[in-house]
Amino acid sequence: MPSLGKDLVKIREHLGFTIQDIQSATKIPLSTLQSIEDDSIFEDSKEIQTYIRSFVRTYGRKLKLDDELVLEALDAVEVGGYNHQLLRDYPELAPPSFKSPEKEEPKEDIDDVTQHKEIEESEEEKDPVVPPVKEEPQPSQQKALSDPPSVRNVNWADMGKRFSTNRNNTPVRLIGLGVIIVVVILVIYFIFTNDFFATDDTQIVDTPPVPEETLQEGETGIPLDITESPAQQPEPTANAELDDILYLTIYAAMDRLEPVRVWSDLKPRVDPYWLEEGTAFNYEFSDTIRVRGQYSRMLLFLNGHRIDNFRQQYFNEEQEAVELTRDLFEDDPKWASPIPFELPPNVAEPDSVADRPSF
Repeated sequence: MPSLGKDLVKIREHLGFTIQDIQSATKIPLSTLQSIEDDSIFEDSKEIQTYIRSFVRTYGRKLKLDDELVLEALDAVEVGGYNHQLLRDYPELAPPSFKSPEKEEPKEDIDDVTQHKEIEESEEEKDPVVPPVKEEPQPSQQKALSDPPSVRNVNWADMGKRFSTNRNNTPVRLIGLGVIIVVVILVIYFIFTNDFFATDDTQIVDTPPVPEETLQEGETGIPLDITESPAQQPEPTANAELDDILYLTIYAAMDRLEPVRVWSDLKPRVDPYWLEEGTAFNYEFSDTIRVRGQYSRMLLFLNGHRIDNFRQQYFNEEQEAVELTRDLFEDDPKWASPIPFELPPNVAEPDSVADRPSF
């Protein structure tokens, strides 16, 4: 029976790798690699399918296998239809009975082609091209053409269609005429409101009188005491407050996180998360959240604001993790206002940002 694990072993040995080489390069536990190679990992109901697929894909990358090919093989294993898909690029390792589906080409039966040609030839003999025949007017039509117009020979049905056609065209004409009238009225209104026909004479504008008590000798009539109106004074902005549920963003900015472990008061258990480089996850918490992992490879954000020096400032020795609490962000209102990610120099935006996967 075809086996995905045994095919991985064939490819690994063909490339000159030992299972210890794979473990050293991928950091996957040796027991997990052995369960992949003997296919027992696919029969273990306790293993999460997401982790299984991640382990096998990482194993395949070390063997320089195409990721799409590995996914196709995993899908085939799940439905029980695996047939040496991983050996498609290594035909010399495949069993003699295996034939790559990509190399199969559809062959057309010679008898079907011959039969198809005979059918076409017989249809051409049965249906010869006949030149169009000019139709001669029927006796009733000849009579209608020869008789002079009278009440009896008038086609009243055709006459009714003509009148209905004229009636249908009438509303369209009325609508068009109405549109033209509206456009003309708008043009006239625009001309008069913008004073296109106004003369160049200087218009006399009545200025309001200025109170005498505000004027002094030699002034032009502008009061000295000019106070800003209440409408011009900026309104005080209310202090922004943090939401009831906060989201800490962990960004694998420098390298792959394998894994990062997170605990929060909204999900009070330590769960591992594997983050590929360039991806970011949002982790919800209300008051406290703890993070443990490769701190030098990650960046932490709250509402887009970068949390600097989190390893030195917030590491909890008792919990052996970085611990962040709500009171750290309540004193400064900036944390409550979402902004784009504050990235350090030479660090690119995340390829994707998603909420934490649920287990």
